[in-house]
Amino acid sequence: MYRPRAYSERGAVFIHVAIGLLVLMAFSAFVVDYGVMWVSRGQTQAAADAGALAGAVSIARDRANDGGFKTRNVAWNVATHNRVWGGMPGAVPTSPYSGAPCGDAGKNSCIRVDTFRDGSNGSALLPTFFARLFGIESQGVRAMAVARAGVGNATTCLKPWAVVDKWVEHFPSDPAPWTSTSTYDKYDSKGDLDPGVSTPDSYQPPTSTSIGTGFHPYEPDGSFSSDFGRQLTLKAGDNNDFQFGTGWFKALALGGCTGGSCYNENIKGCVGLQYKIGDELSIDNEPGNKVGPTRQGVETDDDSLVNKDPGAHWDPTLNDGRGGVAGSAFATSPRIVAVPLINPDLAAEANKGGRTTVPISNIMGFFIEGMAPDNKGVVGRLMTMPSLQVAGGGEVTPDAAFMYTIQLVR
Repeated sequence: MYRPRAYSERGAVFIHVAIGLLVLMAFSAFVVDYGVMWVSRGQTQAAADAGALAGAVSIARDRANDGGFKTRNVAWNVATHNRVWGGMPGAVPTSPYSGAPCGDAGKNSCIRVDTFRDGSNGSALLPTFFARLFGIESQGVRAMAVARAGVGNATTCLKPWAVVDKWVEHFPSDPAPWTSTSTYDKYDSKGDLDPGVSTPDSYQPPTSTSIGTGFHPYEPDGSFSSDFGRQLTLKAGDNNDFQFGTGWFKALALGGCTGGSCYNENIKGCVGLQYKIGDELSIDNEPGNKVGPTRQGVETDDDSLVNKDPGAHWDPTLNDGRGGVAGSAFATSPRIVAVPLINPDLAAEANKGGRTTVPISNIMGFFIEGMAPDNKGVVGRLMTMPSLQVAGGGEVTPDAAFMYTIQLVR
């Protein structure tokens, strides 16, 4: 029977194939090109995060008094080295930054980094593949991150040396410069006020609004102080000591573990307990000067601080001539340690028997250079270091803070 061509079913499959291909291409455009966008979006965010964190580290460590130029340069370099879909993203760092969530209080401690792969700020547009069939030739992404450099107040890696903080010299002349050979002239050999000292030396601990008289890494204008990079020799004292010399320390039994072996291990490693500014330290629990265990933990044991990072050294040309650690095999050398600073008046009271603990006035970063030539002292440099910020810890003004924290806040 003859059937008109209009009623023929021949070629119907081609129509279905064409419609199917169109649908498949639409799905391909959604899966492939949309996938390219989201992968690139994650890479763009990673670049922004990395740049902001690097900038915050620069704020904390460099404290460059240049209106944020160095910080912005560090952030830009790190952000643009993070590739987005194989290409270099654009990056715009803003430092100092006072927008949300930092606010005015964070204007000197925050940085914002915007990153792009959308054809702006020197970046290229992202490609499309299947979406070109629908007239979409390119696509773009962007991201933003904000990081803050905060003041730290705690550590889980405190070293077992309670060091007397710096004081103001008044005797034998007033005013008198404080030097590495100064002594705290205030008490006699029994721990009583010495009547022969007409103008006793004085000490004020740092607070949230004042640097006090102690060691501090920065000046109020943000520049490095003379204490940053200061070489100090820490020497063990004893309970009959009342005229403290610079660097005098009392050995501590951190975590309640006593004896030379625990003391040695606490030098080489981390006690693992959280100590914060304001915490009380039991100061009369490690008799003797601990010269042997100190030398072993600092320098001679195979896993001593020095042998953990033998290439690290102090480079006086870094940080605008204030110096810094170079040659380390680590992002932060294990030879940069947290050392508690204590009030010399309270240390004298403890030596006299009036108290068994003293509070931590501040915690300083200390780069271990090694043992003194007589093997009776630990030689190092005062510097800043990363740490923790915990609730309930004592606060010191940013100029007095050796410890800092880096936080990605947005």
